[in-house]
Amino acid sequence: MMKAMRNGLGLMALAAVALFNGTEQATTQSDVCAPRDDLVAQLGSQYNEDQKAVGLLGEQAVMEVFASEQGSWTILTTDIHGTSCIVAAGEGWDDNFATLAGQGV
Repeated sequence: MMKAMRNGLGLMALAAVALFNGTEQATTQSDVCAPRDDLVAQLGSQYNEDQKAVGLLGEQAVMEVFASEQGSWTILTTDIHGTSCIVAAGEGWDDNFATLAGQGV
């Protein structure tokens, strides 16, 4: 499949990918969600991903982008109860583009 099918997050990444490409039926929400602290710790320890961006999703949730220097990335949404869900994961994150966009390029 894709490189994002990594140990521990494989099922969650598969479900997230299925939501976006429609090739497989997505699993239930409980299969792709966990306490935020647990997911963030796993992203950091297994994939060296750290937070690159955060934004509000109304008054009930936030969206966060985590990425590594190696290019892997994960997008989480977190509700007001501290439950995070992986909504997408992949490879090829490029911080240079974000820097250039911030400079009006």
